[in-house]
Amino acid sequence: MNPAPTATAQPAPRKVAIVGGGPTRVKAPFDDPSWEIWAFSSRRWRPPRVTRWFELHAMTDLRQQLATRKPGRRTFPEYWRFLRSLACPVYMQRRHRAIPNSVRYPLATVLKGFGRCFTSTASYLIALAIAEGVQAIGLWGVNPKGSGEAPGEEDYSRQRAAIEYLLGVARQRGIEVVVPPGTSLRVPNRPRFVATPVLYAYDWRSPDAWWRDRVRVQWRLRRITRPATAPRPAVRVCNAGPRR
Repeated sequence: MNPAPTATAQPAPRKVAIVGGGPTRVKAPFDDPSWEIWAFSSRRWRPPRVTRWFELHAMTDLRQQLATRKPGRRTFPEYWRFLRSLACPVYMQRRHRAIPNSVRYPLATVLKGFGRCFTSTASYLIALAIAEGVQAIGLWGVNPKGSGEAPGEEDYSRQRAAIEYLLGVARQRGIEVVVPPGTSLRVPNRPRFVATPVLYAYDWRSPDAWWRDRVRVQWRLRRITRPATAPRPAVRVCNAGPRR
């Protein structure tokens, strides 16, 4: 009599929690080890647990954006020290020697798989999770709102369409999508591709890089309010009389 076949253990489904800097970040499943934590944000806050960190801005762009102190956010030197301290992979536009765990983000892979639709850091993370074949994607601390929805805050409405499109693609592919209560994001059943002329973070030198509008205004104001250079003193010429 042949022995009964032994059941092979199935690998646990991969679940990725994408955690940004919004208020719902504190509700992310940090205490549930079945979730990977993919996080990003320059806020002065350290997640209790993180599997991967993402900082996709070019360094010059990031340095200028964090040049002035903003409530609740790190300055560039503070943020740079934080990135250096992370023990997990840090996904960036390229590897940096100063960041020991920096990893180049696979931009070519997501562009080939999803097209030029990326208008936020969160959109890059969603696309990478889909490309890696995860079984569940959740978003915490990610809720891009327009200025009318969140008076006094920056306008992030341009980021919403691409995020919703990619979440719809994830659902179409059988991936479970988790959006916490209090989030205005919707997951379309029939996602429509949203093209963008400039890739968020990567095309920061473009004049159409809308996320740098605030930085441009700050630099213009600095030039306007910069103290005028003191006039050079006039050179007094003494008439020594005719040469002999």
